[in-house]
Amino acid sequence: SLMTAWARTPFAHRVLAAVLLAARPHACTVAAAAANEQQRSIVEGRLIADGSLQEVRVVLNRGEYSAIPRQDGSFVIHSLPPGGYHLEVYDTRRTWPTVRVDVSAKTLGKMRALMTHNRLPLPFPVEIKPLVANPIFFEKREGFKISAILMNPMALMMGVTLIIMLVMPKMMANMDPEQLKEMQQMQGGLADMLNPEKLKEKQQQLENRAKSRE
Repeated sequence: SLMTAWARTPFAHRVLAAVLLAARPHACTVAAAAANEQQRSIVEGRLIADGSLQEVRVVLNRGEYSAIPRQDGSFVIHSLPPGGYHLEVYDTRRTWPTVRVDVSAKTLGKMRALMTHNRLPLPFPVEIKPLVANPIFFEKREGFKISAILMNPMALMMGVTLIIMLVMPKMMANMDPEQLKEMQQMQGGLADMLNPEKLKEKQQQLENRAKSRE
């Protein structure tokens, strides 16, 4: 037939060879993609927490891969190539730990998970609990307390001064006249020491006495 005769011509052989050469790179690319897809792994886990997880996101390497947890807290991250990843939970209501996930390049499906803050291993599917359920970012302002006023240093000094003012007159009333006189002299001496004019007068008196002796 005509088709059989055309297929035996050199031109037909060239066309067939060109078609095979053009299809070969595409076939290699498809085969490589299929092999690469077979080497990818799946990370499964579950978030254990009270309350809603509606606004929570599970991310790897700061958003390179992400997943939305279901109502029961379970999540799945697909198509992970071999390598190391940091699994984080983005949540505005709780503080979650970071998990280090290593996907093996030698053994298909072999993975390892470790807590980054204490290096404890986790089995798969990983179960993660929050470190702080309800973090407080602002310090609560305390109300008025009488104890805070009483423990103030200025308040303590005023209290001690008031006690001395109340107790000293009674103590002086019960003292002997000689002891009272000595105390007054001591107080007068202290007052003179603190008064510059009195100090000058005493220095002048000492100088006059020294001159008179000469």
